[in-house]
Amino acid sequence: MTENDNPIEPSAESLAEIPEQDFSRGIRPNRYANLRGDFQHAVFLDREVWDHFGSEERVVEALRLLVDIARKRSA
Repeated sequence: MTENDNPIEPSAESLAEIPEQDFSRGIRPNRYANLRGDFQHAVFLDREVWDHFGSEERVVEALRLLVDIARKRSA
């Protein structure tokens, strides 16, 4: 759109031709939301990092160890 173009508003007649739509039932709750469990955050790892650790538990354990080391160094 340029500065010289004015948007054309629809006329009352053209609006009357358009049937009303009811979208109130269009939004449904996510029925799969509870399948995630207590999921809070997603972290994406490089393939080589995942291959090294091999499981979520080992990744979390390594990260907690790293946080403990950082806390001890800063204290």
